[in-house]
Amino acid sequence: MSELLSPEDRISRVETIVLDRPEVAGFQAYEYFRSLASDQKSAFISGELPNLNLNYPGLSLEIVERLKGTMLDSLKALMPGEISPRSESLYTALEYRYSELFMTDMARIMNDTTLTSEERSEAQEWFVRANESLYGKPDKDVFSGLASNAITEKTVIKTDDSAETAQVRSELRELIGEIDRSDFTPFVPSPELMTRIGELVHERFNPIVEHIEADREYDVDGIVQALNIALEKLDSRNTGWRVAKVPNSSALAVSAHQKLVEVGENRPTIKGDALRGRVIHELGVHAGRSINAEKAGWLSAQYGQDGYLDFEESFATALEDAYQGKTKEHGQDYQLVAGLTYGLDNHLPRNFRETFEVMWRVKALGRVRDGQISDKDLDKARSSAFLVCLRLFRGTTGQQKGVVYLKDLAYFNGRESAWAVLQGINTQQDFDLLFAGKLDNSNEYHKAIARDIVAVIKASM
Repeated sequence: MSELLSPEDRISRVETIVLDRPEVAGFQAYEYFRSLASDQKSAFISGELPNLNLNYPGLSLEIVERLKGTMLDSLKALMPGEISPRSESLYTALEYRYSELFMTDMARIMNDTTLTSEERSEAQEWFVRANESLYGKPDKDVFSGLASNAITEKTVIKTDDSAETAQVRSELRELIGEIDRSDFTPFVPSPELMTRIGELVHERFNPIVEHIEADREYDVDGIVQALNIALEKLDSRNTGWRVAKVPNSSALAVSAHQKLVEVGENRPTIKGDALRGRVIHELGVHAGRSINAEKAGWLSAQYGQDGYLDFEESFATALEDAYQGKTKEHGQDYQLVAGLTYGLDNHLPRNFRETFEVMWRVKALGRVRDGQISDKDLDKARSSAFLVCLRLFRGTTGQQKGVVYLKDLAYFNGRESAWAVLQGINTQQDFDLLFAGKLDNSNEYHKAIARDIVAVIKASM
């Protein structure tokens, strides 16, 4: 018979397990989908390499099986005895992570060339199902609404087009299917809402980012130094959070379970004003929410409650926009790549190469000025399209048609709900609930967790 433990004792057992392997409670599939494909970029873009050789050192049977065992140990440790809000939230969070690990295991199998085609095909089918269940399936109406502006209009030849521009438009028209009509338009917050939230963001975060010079260009070392200062100001002392340069990467990202802010050594320079926005996004939201939940001893919200992703990514971009006083396009490229790969333009599903050939032309035509497009514009368009496609095809072979990693749809999908929540924010006290943990503050269950966390933090002050 299982030993009956109090909720506190059971959570303590899981915390002991997670202390040794924090990647379990904070499991992120994308951390195992890192490849060396960036080394193949030039050869792929030039056409010398028809298809990428996507290999994933982190997708090993040994790693996946170890994670499975530790996750199951954590779930079992929470099962017997009385249920409490904290133990229940941790159980559901771990269940979610286990589903994500299952999808990761399917990615491992479908990339394993030593297995039969039948085994790999079956794993691919389950990867797609789990992927769509976790992150949502691309919406055709959304795709059509975005694509009508981003793609269809760019196929119309203009009177001032140069011969090269006209050729790119013609090639794009040949590569796409028939894009359906759609009334969908992206949500845009009102000027009043932007101003009100912007004032609250400035009040809350100016002390954190004021050391960053608005007009200065920051290289990688400068970014690292600026982030270290901001992290210290964020009251992260004694939490173990750190900033580190990451080789073979251009990313600026946060890993809650590693307590790490990653700065890719290949990241381009960034102006200080833009860097301030990124610091609010990455440290203020992604790291700050985790730190606050840890202070309250709420493990599930420290690493990410189940279903938090859409809201958190959109909340982070909303604050970045509000701070800078202007809305930007967040995640639209990801929606286009996913839709093109699925064939939502009434076309057959596409693989990496086929999607890339559409996207670089879309991006190139977005750079046309007075009918002209330069070789430099074409190079930038190809490079940009390569990177966005590489991000969406993580975990796949790149040669499968209609198979992408859908996590990044979150940057767009949660936009309207994040701004709907922000509509009700008028004071810093209101704001506190949105920084209580890695939660979806549009969800009643998550909102209850946020209230409990804020109460714990206030009681300890």
